Order: sequence, then C-alpha cells, then structure tokens
Amino acid sequence: MARTSLLLIPLLFLSLPAAARDITQSAGSIEAVTVYPDRAQVTRRVSVELPAGSHTLLVANLPARLSEPSLQVRGQGGGRLLIGAVEARRVFSAQLAQEREQKLAAALRTLLDDKALLDGRRQALDTQAAFIEKLAQLPGAQGEDSGGTFAPEKWPAAWQAIGNGMADTNKARVALQKESRSLDEQIKKAEQELNQIRSGRRDSITAAIHVEAAQAGPATFELTYQVPGASWSPVYDARLATEQRRLHLTQAAWVRQASGEDWSEVALTLSTARPAAGAAMPELHPWWIDFPRPMPMEARAKREMKADEMLAGVMASAPMMEAEEQVAETVASDFAVSYRVPGKVSVAADNARLRFVLAKQEFAVQLAARSVPRLDSRAFLYAEFELTGDASLLPGSWRLTRDDTYVGEVTQETLRPGAKPALAFGSDDAVEVQYHVVQDERSEKGVFSKDNRVERRYRIEVHNRHRIALPVSIYDQIPVARDQQIKVALSDDTTPPAERDVDGNVGVLLWKQELKPQEKQTIRFGYDVSYPQGRDVPGF
Repeated sequence: MARTSLLLIPLLFLSLPAAARDITQSAGSIEAVTVYPDRAQVTRRVSVELPAGSHTLLVANLPARLSEPSLQVRGQGGGRLLIGAVEARRVFSAQLAQEREQKLAAALRTLLDDKALLDGRRQALDTQAAFIEKLAQLPGAQGEDSGGTFAPEKWPAAWQAIGNGMADTNKARVALQKESRSLDEQIKKAEQELNQIRSGRRDSITAAIHVEAAQAGPATFELTYQVPGASWSPVYDARLATEQRRLHLTQAAWVRQASGEDWSEVALTLSTARPAAGAAMPELHPWWIDFPRPMPMEARAKREMKADEMLAGVMASAPMMEAEEQVAETVASDFAVSYRVPGKVSVAADNARLRFVLAKQEFAVQLAARSVPRLDSRAFLYAEFELTGDASLLPGSWRLTRDDTYVGEVTQETLRPGAKPALAFGSDDAVEVQYHVVQDERSEKGVFSKDNRVERRYRIEVHNRHRIALPVSIYDQIPVARDQQIKVALSDDTTPPAERDVDGNVGVLLWKQELKPQEKQTIRFGYDVSYPQGRDVPGF
C-alpha cells in the first residue's frame, strides 16, 4: 500500500473544511532525544486510527515548558494525508501537570498521613501512661472496712498490674519511636526527591494537529519540539600506565534533565550545537562619530537639571542596590559535533546526573619530568601524546590516574586532531631537584654617577633516580624591566638555556636534558640588576 508523509513548517496555517472532528489521543511515546548544552529536542511518535475526512488530532499532556515555535509535525498514513495548522494549546488542571511530580507528591502525602496517625497513637499512649500513674497514686493504706480502696493483702497484685501496664506502655512507646524515625527518614527522602523536580505547574500543552485524510486507516505522527531544563557536559578519564608508556582515555558525558517528562528507552544523541545562539551572524550598522555640538542655553539648562535629579536619585538609592550575580563562564566549540549513545537509554526527569561512555582510545605517550625549583622543589611527571583520529575532544574535566592511583582533576581546553597536549600526573619522587642560592650581593658602581647593582647566582642540581632515562625540564626566570633606567643582564656563567621567553612569557627560561638512570645535572644560573642611585626597585 502506498504511504504518504509530509513535514509541517511550524505553525503553518492551511485552510481545511470547517466540519472537522476532534480526535483525542494520548501523548504516545518518546522515540529519540537530542540533548544540547542548554536544552533538548524531543521526538515523540503517536499512532492513531484516522477516519476519512477532516479532523483535529489532540495530543495532550506535553510539557508546559515546551518551546511553541519549535513544534513540528510529520505525518504518515495509508493514503493521501494533508497536515494543516498545528496549535499549541495551554491546558490548566487541578492536578500537577508532571506525572512524576504527581506520583512523588502523592507518595509524600501518604507518608504525612501515616505520620499524623502515628502522632495520634503517641497521644493515646501518653494518655494511657498518665492514667496508670494516677492509679498508682490512689490511697491504699486503708482497709476495705474503713472505706479504703485496697486491703494490704491486695497491694502486691495491684502493684504488679500497674507495673505490667506501665511496662507494656513504655514498650509500645519505644516501638512507636522506631517507627517514627523510619517514617521521618522516608519523608525527608521523599521531600528531597520532590524538591529536585518541583515545578508546581498545573498546566500542560496540548498539540492540536489539523489533518485531512483521503481514506480511513492507521496513521503515524511524529512530533518534535524543544524543551529547556536539559544539558550535558563532557568528562574524561585518563589512566596512565607508566611501565607500558600508554594512556587509556575514556570519553564520557554527564547528562541531566528536568524537562517535565521522563525519557524511557530512547535513542539518545548528544550535540554541541547551540540552537539558542542563532543561525546567522549579527549585522553591523553605521557607526557615526562627530564633534560635540554646542547646545542652546535652555536645552542645556534642562539637561543639567535632569542630570542633577538623576544623580540625586542614584545617590539616594545607592544603599539599596542589590549585589550583582556572578555569571558562569560559557565555553563553546567553533563547530558542532554529535555523539550517539549506543542502544536505548532512560533518563528520569529528576535532574540527577547520569554518565554515558562515548568512546575509548589508547595513545602512546612520552614521559618527562618538569620542575620550577624557584617555587617548588618537587619534580612533576608529564605525559605527552598526539591526538589522532578525526574527532576533536571538547573542553571538559579530566580525571587523572597514574598506575591505578588517583592524582587529581584538571580542566582541559578543546583538543583538535594533531594536538600534542601534556598532562600532569602528580609529583615524581624519583627525580630530586635542589635549589641553592650561591650569591646575593648589593654594591655600587660608576665614577661620576653611581648606580646600585644587585648580583644573584644560583645552582640547580637534578638527580634522576629512575631505572630508565627520562627527559627533565627545569624552568626559572629573570626579572624584566619596565623602565629603561633599570638594566637586567644574564650572568656570563649561566648555563645556556634551551629556550627563552617560553610560551611568550617574557623572562622565563627553560633548560632541557635527558638524564640517564642515576645521572646528575648541575645548572648554573644568575643575573645582574642595576639602576640609578637614589631610586628604589621593590625586591632589589
């Protein structure tokens, strides 16, 4: 049988016969979801037996926060199927709109009712205990013949009855306390779960799809729409095996959503695109500049008076200004990448984070030790590798593990194919670095004009105690003058550095050498600073 499908442009209105009949249909099932950094696009499928003629198909219970301009419909039927307009109708109800919120709220109400019944039982036990205590206070010293309550020979039985009654009451109290603690924990848990998704909304969206079918028969409609409250972020697990010199990288994603509907057994795709950013670049408008022109006296007086009034208003209201909110930094890639999560997955609308593995890779690494002994005498182990493949690694958090030992977490920028990042995997105790101050002297030079002169000399000793050869990089720096009267010069006996102004940082020096097992290296380093007498240079 031939089938016809049609894509609807959002909210397109097409004239259809007026005698249309409403067909109410359930919301169907969610088939696929694409999650963006700040929202999600949901694809929902609805199947219906459609009579011939013009009808309005009502798909109810869609999320209240659905983006109405994003709503699109595609239809497919056994014959000619014509889709007209699509309306997003907001419907209000006495009940909470979200099904999950309804269930959690109902469960919480049940627990609170049980708590109220428990309080009633507690009051009954308190009344029972008070009654037993009053019985114990009744006079029993008089005999029955003289009008007393109990004869002495009946006291033991009375004491035993009162004692047993009080013991049973206290036992019931203890059991009630245990039951109350358990119920309080359940209430607290239910309140926490409800607070995670609480919206309080009692409205929802009903999609009204105006459709005309040439013949009766089954039809399938595919609704796509965007909802806020969903996001994903990349996360990486980098495990370094030092003996094999291999880096095992697991690329994963944290996904969370509170869109108002659960995603059960859906095809999940993660995308770096940002629909909210717009599809086209912004436009430039003429930028006019001019000399200030003198204003007429009357206009100037009015403007000055208005400015004074505004200033007075601002000064008066200054103490009432609210603190500015700190805005989180947003990092975006310059192109979009999509990741399809294998199989069918479920993501509840409770805003809880779920981790999905996207890919696993393995790289050969070059190990090296780096140290800045002027600030920290420890050497740190770095692993450098080249990113292969066609896909970039998006910016995110990297969890670093060295030989099954967790060493820390860092934030890494975007890595594109061919990049050669160096990841730090903690201190390397097998590389010893010692920093010695050899000379720090201050003197004067010059005959007619005196200059202050500061001479500083250092000795850096590096010892590789590994059983393998290891490249070692030592960083240090010389001061950089901002005034031409301040002269800075590297001392003549300084070991020549491999690089100067490393990574564009003026004054930073780098010494690199591959040390054999148990080999030692000595680096001599110094500089001279001179400046006119009578001037002060902080630190010198």
